Amino acid sequence: MKIVAAGECCLDHYDGEAKPRLGGITFNFALHAAAAFPDAEVHLLSVVADKDRAAFDSKLDEFRIKHDLAPAVRTPFIGIRLDDSGERFFHSYDPGGLLDWEVSESQRQIIEEADLVVLTRYHEISPVFERLVRVPTRGRRVVDFADISGTPVSHIDQVTADRDFADVCIFGVAPHEDSLRDYLQTLAKDYAGMFLITLAEQGAMAIKDGNTYQQPAVVVPEVVDTTGAGDCFAAHFLSTWCTSDDINAALFDGCLAASRIIQRRGAS
Repeated sequence: MKIVAAGECCLDHYDGEAKPRLGGITFNFALHAAAAFPDAEVHLLSVVADKDRAAFDSKLDEFRIKHDLAPAVRTPFIGIRLDDSGERFFHSYDPGGLLDWEVSESQRQIIEEADLVVLTRYHEISPVFERLVRVPTRGRRVVDFADISGTPVSHIDQVTADRDFADVCIFGVAPHEDSLRDYLQTLAKDYAGMFLITLAEQGAMAIKDGNTYQQPAVVVPEVVDTTGAGDCFAAHFLSTWCTSDDINAALFDGCLAASRIIQRRGAS
């Protein structure tokens, strides 16, 4: 199986730490996918600045992830603040040279030959996503719409305008946002693929073919850092689902994996 994650590598600047960590939704997913799909060939397509290339190359090589990282003037970076409960809050995002990325012919061929293509979409990088999601592929396409908490319901159709390009759409929603969750469930009724909604401490749910599946979160002694929990969940959910087509089992495996990563600092 050939899995291609295309999107962002990022430098994660945790408040209070002098040195940034390697991160980014797509980068994190690729690392988790390498563990969740031990027999698969995992590829990462993105951009990094020359000064950061050696660090990203080293980590990706460690996980045996094939990678094609285009040069960028700056690697994207983001600030991360953790509150006393371990909940992460992002700030000071800089897309670096990501928005200038044009998919090369070699990268396009990798996407076309994939069995599973995983893309990331959020507002700040939407122009890149709109280019990537239109690259043809023989495989299934997954779009992670990231954490959409706080998005007005009236804006959701715009945010998810390209959902029909995807076979699976993933959304992060805060547990208290009932109206947002309800609207996504309404959209899912007319959607040919699957909607996945992660709900932090309330677990996760999936909607496919008119059926709704729910999984409570796995309780942990202490939450240290929620950064990257969704990326970890996605990799392990997709591994089980692609192997067994068992949505309930996939939800459990995704929540279990996420429960492990939130007990330590760092997204991957």
